[in-house]
Formats: sequence, C-alpha cells, structure tokens
Amino acid sequence: MTTVPDLPDAAEALEHFPFDDGHGIEVHERFRELRQRKGLLRVRLAHGEPTWLVTRYEDARLVLGDERFSRAMSVGRDYPRPDEATDLAGLITLDAPEHTRLRKLLMKALSKSRMEAQRPTVHAAADDLLSSAMNAGPGMDIVADYAQQIMLLSICDLIGVPASDREVFESTSAALLPGSSVGPEDLMRRFGDLRVCTEQLIAERRARPRDDLMSAMIQARDGEERLTDTEMIDLVVTLLLARFEAIIAQIPNCVYVLTRGDRALWNRLRAHPAELPAAIEELLRYNASAGPGLFVRYAREDVNVGGTLVRAGEALTVANESANHDPARFEDPDAIDFTRPPGGHLTFGHGAHFCVGAHLGRLDLQEGLRVLLTRTPELTIRDIKWKERPYVRGPESMRVTWRGGPE
Repeated sequence: MTTVPDLPDAAEALEHFPFDDGHGIEVHERFRELRQRKGLLRVRLAHGEPTWLVTRYEDARLVLGDERFSRAMSVGRDYPRPDEATDLAGLITLDAPEHTRLRKLLMKALSKSRMEAQRPTVHAAADDLLSSAMNAGPGMDIVADYAQQIMLLSICDLIGVPASDREVFESTSAALLPGSSVGPEDLMRRFGDLRVCTEQLIAERRARPRDDLMSAMIQARDGEERLTDTEMIDLVVTLLLARFEAIIAQIPNCVYVLTRGDRALWNRLRAHPAELPAAIEELLRYNASAGPGLFVRYAREDVNVGGTLVRAGEALTVANESANHDPARFEDPDAIDFTRPPGGHLTFGHGAHFCVGAHLGRLDLQEGLRVLLTRTPELTIRDIKWKERPYVRGPESMRVTWRGGPE
C-alpha cells in the first residue's frame, strides 16, 4: 500500500542530511535503519528545498533510470545541495531529447577504445610522478602531488591540450582542490580562461585534426546532427568537473581502505596484481564517497517510490552509498570481497546519466594504484585531513611515506 505521510511544515522539523560531517568514507549507521523502514524519509540539506531521501538499491535504480524523474527540473530552482552555489549547466542538467542527442554525439567521440588507449599514458604519468616524489623526499601528499596530477595529465592528453596550454587547466583544477583559497570571482575568471583556451583549441583542431578527443568531437555526426562550438566547450568543462573530484578522491580513498589495520588487502593485491580490476570495482562499491546532492532528481508526475507517493515537482536525493550497501542486492555488503561478482554498484550512476567517463575513471584508478602497489610496498599513511561538507567524500590532504620515511 502506498503511504502519503504528513509532511512537517517547519524546516527545523525535518532531519538534516547528511547525517555526519562528511569525514571518512564509512557508511553511516542511519542508512541501515532507513533501508529497513517502509517509505522514504523527508530531509533537508544545508541549502535548498526539502527532498525525499532514497536509500534502497531498487528505489535508487528506479529514480536514476526512469524518465519520470528529471535532472533538468533542477535548473533555476532552489534545489537541495550542501553549499550555496546554485548555478547548474551542462550535460548533467539535461533531459531527453536534448541530453540524448548530446550524449550520443559525445559517445561517438569518447569511445571505449579511445579511453583504453590512454592506459600507457596514465601509467607513465603515475610512474613519473612517484619517481619525482621519491627524488624529492621520503613522502608526498597523495592528493595534490599524485591523484590531482594523474587526473590533469590524463584529461589533457585525452582532449589533446598542448603542453603550452595545460597551465590554464592546471590553474582551474587547482582552484577546485579541497581547501583552496581561491574566491568565487577568481574561480569564475579561471573558468573564463578555460573556455577561451578550449575555444582556441577547437579552432586549431578544426583546421588541423589530430587523433584526440577534441578532433573526434568536431568530426562526430549523427545524421545531420553535429556538436556546436558552445556544446563542445561545455562538454570539456563538464568532463573536467565530473572527473576532478571523483578521481582525486578515489585514489586516496582506496589507499586508505587497503592499508588500514593489518594491511591484508594491500598485501593481497601486491601478491595478486591480476585481481586489481575486480578489487577496484569492489572498493568503488564499498567506499561511501558520494556526498549529498550529487544525484538530485525531480518527479515529473506523482510516482510511488519505495512505498511513498512522491508528488509531481518534489525533489529526491539518491544516497548511492546506502544503495551500494543494501543487503537486498549485495550479500554481506559491509565486507570487502574481491571475488564478489562484478557490476551492479551505483557509484558511476545509472540510466541515461551513467558517467560517460566511467571507463577512464576506472583506468586512472587501476594504473594509479598499480604503480603505488608495485613501487611502494611499505606505503604508510601518516596524516589525513578530511574535506569539509564535500560533494565527494575523501581527504583534503593525505600525507604518505614509504620505506626510509620518518617513523
């Protein structure tokens, strides 16, 4: 039977979400209680209107994959979010048919084979970064000195950004780092520089195509449909933003889980490197990395979700970290099992908005961790500072050392 609960009128009567301060990557115990109760919970984030919280796997797939739930309806609304920023734009804010058209053209350019061709570049970049860190001293900040640089080199090489222009991408990405002191006006200026740089690259590749993503986007066709310059610029910015926090967080998050306690998982992967792809899928499922507000949808019409009648125009927030730990979908979900059948987790989303760069993200993780596992068997975390109110949970900084480092 569908329930239509009485909603409290006062904002203070609603439970605040997230349930903790965002430190760490452990799944909050409150999710276990919510998965067992009937219906959805009405919550309020730090900013924006109230939202239904979706915690069960089956309900999450419904909201993420059903066209009755809209991303485009977030634009121009006081949508639920953890910070004051309200401007939304790009591929992630569109619904069909506009989203279908742009995504189809992008996927023609961003083929799996093109992403897989990045593997040697990513591995070499990770290897060089670690060598530089080893030459400089007995440790590094794995966030700023390693994960950020891998992401930056990977995305620039994929798009085809020449070395002379990478400073613009690096400047913008540095401003996005957790703890950055860059203010809103400076950040907007950097994004303006990034858009100008991308516009110039489009003109260059239109005149002299190369074997890179920018050239492929210019050439991508679907009948008479092609990407406009503005759409290509927006897609480049979207790719940078979509991959930035996720990859920068996931490499240190995985190191954190693998090396804690008796280091059994770290030692296992060092002894059995062929398990790395499966291990990363399990870590992506296990780590509660997605912060609040990443998966907001609006109901286009009245829809029954998990026993609650969600009215047209109401917001829903998917807690994919809870869905990824739902025992109705994953046996013994709070255990890390590298032999677990692959697939099914919602870390990269689901449905029409499934992350277009998921394969490249996996590749960056695989090669970034592979180099650390191979070359730093005694890798040890010395200090962690967790991000405050993150969109993607993870360290703001993580100082690591290896053999020869200070005790």
